[in-house]
Amino acid sequence: MRELGIGFGAFEKVYHSRGCEKCFQTGYRGRTGIYELMAVDDDIRQCVYQRQTAGAIKKVAMDAGLVTLRMDGLKKVETGVTSLEEVLRVAQTDDI
Repeated sequence: MRELGIGFGAFEKVYHSRGCEKCFQTGYRGRTGIYELMAVDDDIRQCVYQRQTAGAIKKVAMDAGLVTLRMDGLKKVETGVTSLEEVLRVAQTDDI
């Protein structure tokens, strides 16, 4: 949780994956995606035209309400769909 930048009391319950023969010891069955969708509005379009850095564009998008991969993953951790370990494995940090 420290690596994700959230406090240890952030979740009421945290799930961890356990493996079995059916899931090949991964602890997961099936697939569930985590998503990040950036809608290009006038502010983001202007950043692109000005050839700003990816970090600058991401900051503008986050200020406009962008939900990052990690943020979406954390929502799925909170509901028990996936584990913190899996979110750490597949999603980059939200550093700008």
